Amino acid sequence: MRCRAPNTHITARTIAAKPLKDEWLIVATNVEAQTALRTYRKRWAIESIFGDAKTRGLNIEDTRLTDPRKLGLLMAFVALAIAWAGRAAADHLGKHTPRQKSHGHYAKPCFRTGFDHIRNRLRTDPLEAIQPWHRLTLKRSKTEGAV
Repeated sequence: MRCRAPNTHITARTIAAKPLKDEWLIVATNVEAQTALRTYRKRWAIESIFGDAKTRGLNIEDTRLTDPRKLGLLMAFVALAIAWAGRAAADHLGKHTPRQKSHGHYAKPCFRTGFDHIRNRLRTDPLEAIQPWHRLTLKRSKTEGAV
């Protein structure tokens, strides 16, 4: 199978396929199938984080920033916000599993669960809203001292 882009020739040696609940994940690749599926899984996690930073929560495109220094600072704040939302979601859900839809995906993504929880607590109980942040930074400071 040959896939062509302008001025390039790429040969897909393998088609990696994995059955999901009601559909298939198919990846055309030039590496071993299992390696391609593992890489795709990691890539999908990164794509999900980008979606949270862009259209599903933080809307970083709306800033219209172009200065690289300001963009770097914005991305640092976005990373902190995503970590805070993840910690808040974990604390909020505890040991409970989020509700799933019939196709197997969560009804509400982890980021959105945490983001909504923080936003609601900032309105009603700001001190409770920052508790997940304190737990996040407390764990980090404990591991920094270990050598």
